[in-house]
Order: sequence, then structure tokens, then C-alpha cells
Amino acid sequence: MYFRYSLNLRHLLKAAPLYTKLLIPMQSKQRRLLIVEEALKDYTGHWYEYDKAVTEINRLRGVDVAIAAHQTVSPEIVQELKALPLFQYTNWDGIYYSPSALKRYWGIGQHNWRVYKTLDKFLASSEPFDCIFVPTVIIYHLAAWLLLVRKYQGKKFKRLVLFFRNNAGSYPNNSIQPVFKRSTNILKKTIQSFQCFIQSGVVCLATDSSRLALEYNILTGVDVKVFPSPRIKLLAEQIVQKSPGELVVMSCLGPPRLEKGIDLLQLAILHLIKEHPELNVKFIIQWNREIYYLDGSKLEPNPKLENSQNVLLLKSDLSSDEYDQYLAQSDCIVLPYRRESYYARISGIAVEAATAGIPIIFTKDTWMEDAVSQYGAGLGVENENVLDLAEKIYLMALQISKYRAEAMVKAKLAQAYHSPENFLKCLWGSETSDFTLYNQ
Repeated sequence: MYFRYSLNLRHLLKAAPLYTKLLIPMQSKQRRLLIVEEALKDYTGHWYEYDKAVTEINRLRGVDVAIAAHQTVSPEIVQELKALPLFQYTNWDGIYYSPSALKRYWGIGQHNWRVYKTLDKFLASSEPFDCIFVPTVIIYHLAAWLLLVRKYQGKKFKRLVLFFRNNAGSYPNNSIQPVFKRSTNILKKTIQSFQCFIQSGVVCLATDSSRLALEYNILTGVDVKVFPSPRIKLLAEQIVQKSPGELVVMSCLGPPRLEKGIDLLQLAILHLIKEHPELNVKFIIQWNREIYYLDGSKLEPNPKLENSQNVLLLKSDLSSDEYDQYLAQSDCIVLPYRRESYYARISGIAVEAATAGIPIIFTKDTWMEDAVSQYGAGLGVENENVLDLAEKIYLMALQISKYRAEAMVKAKLAQAYHSPENFLKCLWGSETSDFTLYNQ
């Protein structure tokens, strides 16, 4: 009798969790995501649009999202994105720049320590997070995260995603193999120190370009995942199609830089104004930053551009709504980015154009050419070739209906790849299925 009673009791205790699940409604804890963006200050600053997109697609699926931002982050962003004013310093302000290599190395160590102390204090007093996402990580942050993952993984967070946007090497003289400076050894050794955490699944190293992932793999031997972009501004279905013969609008949006070829674009437009004054094109160019050459001389907008009825220079920062309006009225996006800088890096506006069914003019043998071949439409330009750029602008204007139609057909492919669901699968990794069930 005692034996039978003990056996029945053991079976009951063993089965208790199953009975509990059947009798009591399952209570799932809300998932928590922390985005760490030390330079987030205002709407026109560092990666606001990207952080906003990641926040929104997670919140729509029931995730509690917070952003660790700069101490000067605007009250509006604090309210809108649940931003936490934590970081006193950001390396993106150039506070560690020095002609002395020794001082620059000291700045790397100093900033890592500042990042570590700030987040150590925050995590120690916070509720645990399911995932921490660092969308703009470089050497100034990696050692700090190595210390933090050793101290807090499994206690204050389950998963850490370190996202690389910047090149580790460069591609001079049309090279297809990255060239690394000797100083890159610090980056290499630090990334390799994460190997055991990567293998266990605690840490995910990621980027948004297959070329950039290969570059980091060549440098470190570590596997780097490729994420889609979460930033789809407008869908092709939202763009109003123009009638044949209407003014063709070509835009170059985003803060201007020499690596983005703003000087090349200016020369190409000046050539077109002279050679083809009848061309039915309006150029919209964002020129809201001072631009300097390496020798210290300043690149100014040419007076012929400023006085042309065919050119609109946007001299101030754009709000999200203003940016969307200029994108929506664009028939083509012109991106003459220099190959050395953009061989492996993505262009956010190229993604936005593809998903909106807008063709682009791009530099050949860059990530943009990959994107156009997969899910976009447009014309390629020889690197830093002003006359070729002018010719492709001319051809695009003459055949805009053809390229718009092709871009509209390809837009579905772009939207499918850069979908919120695809991004979430990458961000949450193996927990995606459980995440999906929770939010249904």
C-alpha cells in the first residue's frame, strides 16, 4: 500500500507542471529590449530614424523597449521613444581626436571605461532585459561590452547584438580585398575575445551588408550575421505616379559628405546645365553641412547651382515628415558615393528608394550595385567619373518611365527582404518562434 501510494504521489508531482498549464492560463512575461545609442540627442542627430524604426516594430509586437541615450537627449525623444539620458560622453563628438596616435589609443581605452561605468551602474539597478541591441558599435565600445557580457549575461540580459556599420578596412585602387591598417589589430583581438559568447549564442555580431560581414570575417575569422534594414519609409503603393512629360525630380538626400560624392554631383549638374539646358529635370540636394577637403579648404555650393531654377538646395536639417515628402516626390535618387568608402557599406536611402519603387543612380562595384541587382532598378556610374555621372543622369531623365516601372515591379522583393518580420527574426535569433507565439 505504501509503495503504491508513493508511486502515485511521485507521478502526480512529476505531472504537476502539465496539470498547472492545463488548469491555469499561461502568463507570459512581456519581453524587454534595450537599445544602446550613446549619441542619440535630437531628431536630426545620430541614428534617430533607425532607432525609431527598431523601437516601433518591436512595440507593435508587445515588446517593452527602452533606449539608453545621451544625457542631452531632447525631452520629446525621451517621451516618444522612452529614451533614458545616461551617457555623458560620446566618441562621435570627436572628443578623442588628436594628431598623436598615443593619445588616440588612450582615448579608446578611456571611452570604453566610460561606457562600462555608465552601463554597469544602469544594469545593476535595472530589471533584466531579454535582448540588448547596440546599433552603432565600434572599437570605442567593444572592450566595455566584453566586460559587461562577462559580468551580466544570464543575469541582466539573455542576448546581446553588437551591430557594425563602419568599415574595418578600405578598398583603394579598385581592390576587392580589404586593406587593414596596423592599428586594426586592436579591433581584431577584441572581437575575437567574444568567440566563446558567440558560440554559446549569448552574443551576435551583425551588420547590414554581406560585403561588410565578409570584411570582418576576413579580419577576425568570426561569423558576422547580415540583418535587413528596419527602415522602410514609404511603400511603392504610396507613391503617386506622374504622367509622361512632367518634370523629372532627382534627389540626393541625407547630410552631404565628400565620401558621398557631393562634389562630383555638383560638377555633373553644372555640366548638364551647360550642355543640356532644355533638360526637364529638377534637382533636390540636401546641403545642410559644411564640407571640407583634406587640405582644409571648404567646398561651397556653386552660385550657378544656387541661382538655377532647376536646383533646390536644402540648407537646413529635415524633419521625418519633410524627408518623407521629398522622397515621395522623387523620380530618381542620385548616389555617386565614392567606392573606397562604400564598397562594402550600405546606403539607407538606397533601401528606402528600392522599397518605394524609385530607381537610383549608383556607383558601380559597391553594395548599391548588389542591392539594385537583387531588388531595385537604376543605372551604374564609374567611380568618381563626373562625365559618366552626367550622362547617366541624362539617360535616366529621358527614360524615367521605363526605370520607374522596373523599380515598381522590384519593390515587392525589396519590401519582402527589408520587412519588419525579417528584421525581428535576426534581432531575436532562436527566440523568434516563442516571441511570435507570445504576440499573437
